[in-house]
Amino acid sequence: MAPLIEGMRWFVRIADCGSFSAVAREAMTNQVTVGRRISMLEAHFRVTLLHRSTRSLTLTDEGRAFLKHARQILREVDALEAEIHGSGRVPSGHVRIGTTNIFGCHLARKLPEFHKRHPGITVEMLLGDGFVNMVEDGLDLALRPGQVNETTITARYVGDVPRYLVAAPSYLQLRPAPKTATDLQDHDCVLFSYGSTRQIWTINDEAVRVSGTYRTNSSLAQHEAVRNGMGISAFNYFQVDEDIRSGLLVRLLPDAIVEPVSFFITYPTNETLTPRTRAVMNWMIAEAESLISAVQPDAVAAASEAHFSPPASVRSEE
Repeated sequence: MAPLIEGMRWFVRIADCGSFSAVAREAMTNQVTVGRRISMLEAHFRVTLLHRSTRSLTLTDEGRAFLKHARQILREVDALEAEIHGSGRVPSGHVRIGTTNIFGCHLARKLPEFHKRHPGITVEMLLGDGFVNMVEDGLDLALRPGQVNETTITARYVGDVPRYLVAAPSYLQLRPAPKTATDLQDHDCVLFSYGSTRQIWTINDEAVRVSGTYRTNSSLAQHEAVRNGMGISAFNYFQVDEDIRSGLLVRLLPDAIVEPVSFFITYPTNETLTPRTRAVMNWMIAEAESLISAVQPDAVAAASEAHFSPPASVRSEE
């Protein structure tokens, strides 16, 4: 029965993402093995499930009917596993998660602690700062910024992460630090963007239009550009607080409130959370909540002032 269930799981994933190679990568195997498992399903049920060619992959009428039943069977199998082993068995198996680059790096540092508590669970992380398609990417869980509107996704609010405005001392040696939010309009700002031609930052509940010579869809590249004096930008506090404390970055307008980023833990609505998935979800939520609760704005602002003194040309304007 186990090969049959695994074959169903792979068939569902092929139907979702339209690719044998993608499913092979997820399962850490090769396309030949995936193809053989699908052929086994077709032989067992005496039906053709897929039309395959070098250019396309489509479901047959029988394949579409099979897909509907396969999803239901897999939900029942997962629910059965959770009920039977939920309280008496150590969670084990593979969990595939997606999150932002920065939070993923934080989780990576905490993985040894998680593995000590759950040695039977293997974790695969897909990192990126853009939109996450949980079905196409085959994710069990994702930690996502911003509001979640998809009806196929269940979202649990984790919290709001404060953001700081920062710049490198090298940038501030050339340009006077902004005294008000509107002053940002006269500065080079490093923009986090996915193709938008303009950027709006909400500061003290007011919309401020900013611009700059560099924009990127990577928070890591954004961070490096700011650290090297490219301009001013807004970051989740935990991405830059160490740089502020060490003097690599200076926090600007510390009394201003930059619109925070809301984070949600998400998973497919129709999926039953297995014990291993729930263990990883609880870990991700706990780590996110620890970051949110650890913020100490006054301490970071004080550290910023201690590490940076404006150049004489700037101080004379005060």
